[in-house]
Amino acid sequence: MFSFRALSTLLATAVVAACCQSARAGDCGGCAAPCAPNYREVTCTEWVPEKYTTERTVYKVEHRQEEYTAYRCEKIQVQKTRMVTCYQMVPEVKEVTRIVCKCVPVEEERTIMQSHTTCKPVCKTVRKCVDKGHYECRLVEVKPSLFERLCKKNDCCEPCPKYKTKKVWVPCPVWEEHTVTCMVKETVCVPVKVKCTVNKIVKTEEKCQVTCHKCVAVQKEETYTCCETKMVPFKATRCVAHCVPHKETVECCRLVAKTVVKKIACEPACTPCCTQKKCGFDRCGGLFSKKSGCCN
Repeated sequence: MFSFRALSTLLATAVVAACCQSARAGDCGGCAAPCAPNYREVTCTEWVPEKYTTERTVYKVEHRQEEYTAYRCEKIQVQKTRMVTCYQMVPEVKEVTRIVCKCVPVEEERTIMQSHTTCKPVCKTVRKCVDKGHYECRLVEVKPSLFERLCKKNDCCEPCPKYKTKKVWVPCPVWEEHTVTCMVKETVCVPVKVKCTVNKIVKTEEKCQVTCHKCVAVQKEETYTCCETKMVPFKATRCVAHCVPHKETVECCRLVAKTVVKKIACEPACTPCCTQKKCGFDRCGGLFSKKSGCCN
């Protein structure tokens, strides 16, 4: 930062000096011959770059293998003992009074309807179909015998049919009505008083012993196996990054202040070349003079 400011200051000084010389040359262009320039020695400080060798400490990352103690989870079976409450069914005999229904035979007089069957004569008209036919003598054709049918093939003429007299019944159905007396059964229900034995249900109380089961809580010791998580240490290796300081020799550049004597041109001590006030600064007094108009 310091070297950059010094260089910018020197550059600004050179630009201002160049502007002053150009202004002086322009102002005296329309006048008489210019005066000879004057030089003077000026002592100034300049910043000169200088290279030097030095040592510096640099941190470098180095990876190293190191051992450490790690832990892993392992399941281990462990036997433990605990008290458990369990329930058991225990038989118990109790005396219970309960109601028992018994059937007791009792004689009762009841009226029942008894059926009596009687036979009564009944007159009916019966209609009957009677066949009053007769026999008649009729001529009936006689069929040829087997022998005749066999001999018929060789005979060219047909034989004459044969008839015989046969007695035939000629039916003559006639409907006849007759009055018939028949016996008909008739059933009549008659109320009858009867003594019968009936079983009646009688409720009685009886004491009896009943075996029932009772649920009883029992405490007992139980051994069980469970898994427990245990942290087991073991040796492991890991790669760790370390920042290690290293000294190294480097070549650096720095600005050194030096006193230098320079010759610079200045205004000549002569007659002023202009008679009019042209600008707002003194040409003889310099750029930063507060006087205005031409030089004295």
